[in-house]
Amino acid sequence: MQRLDFLRRLVGTGLSFALFGLGGLLIGLIAFPLIRLVHRNYDRRQRAAQWLIHKTFAFFMDMMHVLGVLDYEIRGLEKLQGSHGELIVANHPTLIDVVFLISRLPRADCIVKTALWNNPFTRGPVQSAGYILNDGSPTLVSRCVERLQSDASLIIFPEGTRTSKGSHLNDFQRGAANIAARSGAPFRPVIIRCTPSTLTKNEKWYQIPSRRFLITLDVLDVLPVNDIIANAGNPSVAARHINTMLHGFFDKELQKHEHAGTGAEGADHLDPGTGGHPAS
Repeated sequence: MQRLDFLRRLVGTGLSFALFGLGGLLIGLIAFPLIRLVHRNYDRRQRAAQWLIHKTFAFFMDMMHVLGVLDYEIRGLEKLQGSHGELIVANHPTLIDVVFLISRLPRADCIVKTALWNNPFTRGPVQSAGYILNDGSPTLVSRCVERLQSDASLIIFPEGTRTSKGSHLNDFQRGAANIAARSGAPFRPVIIRCTPSTLTKNEKWYQIPSRRFLITLDVLDVLPVNDIIANAGNPSVAARHINTMLHGFFDKELQKHEHAGTGAEGADHLDPGTGGHPAS
């Protein structure tokens, strides 16, 4: 029975990722050109594209659950869905973290790597949604600040890459701190945990765990940065202090959960809108 369960989850995982790639290609070739035809206004077109990606990612997460690959649980979803003008910052333990976050956010901006911007399976969605290209240009921070000032929220993974198997947090790059220092936007921390660990950095999709894995999202209260900015004197010093504060906060939260234990291993699929009660 264990062998059959392993094979079922392996096939389910492969099918999920194959459909994810195919779906990205198809909506990039069909759906987003239709959105451009229907919505001449750029802002409306961008909102429609982000809504479609949100729905597609929600379907993907539910499909992985139905196929027996994963379970998921979210606490504090109302804080995430009510986010405006905030930097949504999260740790990055798995390949599907951004998929999970966007599946719960009808509208959110992201910073995407050049590889995703140019990939034929993902470039249609990310470009149509108006996501911000991380091209390393000096204008990157100012573009992010403009989005925040327009009341949009921005998803950022301060680690810049997934954690490796067996570790819980990388060093933080200073991008999120620089944006906060120059915009004054507060952080909305999201703690992501995956039990058992899977889809980490340098881990192939077919290296699945011994059982169905559980992803949990804990959406926490905002972390304001105005006091740090006021005391720092200039944005560069403020960014350094903000980055140290943010890394220490995540490190403390993750270690607190590790020591306390989640008690959620083997839990059923949960409906985020029910406040933690099993979905019917």
